[in-house]
Amino acid sequence: MEQGKFSLELMWATQDIADEPVVKPGVKFVGLGNTLLEYPSTFQTMYFTASTRGVQATKDSQFKPIVRGPLRSRTLDGLEMYVTVSFQWKLEPQALVPLYEILSEEMYRDEFVRFARAALIKSCSKYPADMFFTNRTTISNDMLEELIKRFDRPEQGLVAQIKGLQLQDVDLPDEFDAEIGNTQSQMQELEVAIAERDEKEVSMQTELLVAQQKVNEILERAEGLAESIRLKNEAEVEQLLIFQERQALANAAILQQFENDTDTPDAPFVRLLELMEIRALTEHTQENLMFNV
Repeated sequence: MEQGKFSLELMWATQDIADEPVVKPGVKFVGLGNTLLEYPSTFQTMYFTASTRGVQATKDSQFKPIVRGPLRSRTLDGLEMYVTVSFQWKLEPQALVPLYEILSEEMYRDEFVRFARAALIKSCSKYPADMFFTNRTTISNDMLEELIKRFDRPEQGLVAQIKGLQLQDVDLPDEFDAEIGNTQSQMQELEVAIAERDEKEVSMQTELLVAQQKVNEILERAEGLAESIRLKNEAEVEQLLIFQERQALANAAILQQFENDTDTPDAPFVRLLELMEIRALTEHTQENLMFNV
């Protein structure tokens, strides 16, 4: 028995098979008339495709890949489509005896196709058509899970590994393909519009920041000017108060000089007023409309 194979020993006399499969390669003595029924022990590929291009197998291979046409199924929203899928499967030794008893040496391949088709069609029916273009990863994972459920049923004597599923082409009605193209074009236009909007927002935010900076500068200048005016006014008021206080002290001193004038009781005040009048006239200029008393 060659590498890459399992075998079941078939007894010619009784047409029964041995209870245990042969899993180790090498020369086997099976007895007169008996034979070995060979099964693949490595991963095999099943294709649902319209083209055999890319199908991996040699012409001399005993176990050729299973190739069938694309899957005809429907989406969740009822659109008919054809799906191209491939995946790898591998038999387990403990499943060979029940597999032979139910499906013999060759028929199991056709049944595997039926199992796979049912699983994949069920998975396709769970999703709307647009998801086959926007989220194939989710659909591929679901297809793989459905296949594993179909091929891993030890209670029914079927145990096979499934891996490497590839969801390839999805052929939907031409009208839907046209709408998909139109939708993608509109989505691109939307992305361009969003990018332009973001660019304008950045530009407006920049202008707003510049305007805020200018307003802050104007406010700071106005606050500085107001503070300087306040300080200047306080200084002028303080100087005026000091001047008036000293002026009052000077007038009081002058008034004391006139206290000895006894012509009339109010003579000192009259003399002070006369003196203030003379000083006002002396200091007055034509530019001033008021006298400084």
